[in-house]
Amino acid sequence: MGITLVYIVIGLIVFIGLRTILRDWGKQFQAEDKEKAARRQAQLERNRREAKKPGVVTLKRGDDGVYRPGDE
Repeated sequence: MGITLVYIVIGLIVFIGLRTILRDWGKQFQAEDKEKAARRQAQLERNRREAKKPGVVTLKRGDDGVYRPGDE
């Protein structure tokens, strides 16, 4: 009876430790995903601002697959 109780306690400690580690990893991955999404959004906004500047040429893909300046 006593040794079984020791095994149960050790098993619970290991289970709680693994659960805590997995939860921390999940939070870290979520934080990295949010950071990556924020960087991507900032890059898209920067590209949109730059595209509105004068002198920027918009290229359109022709039927032959070659990019050429579009009609503006």
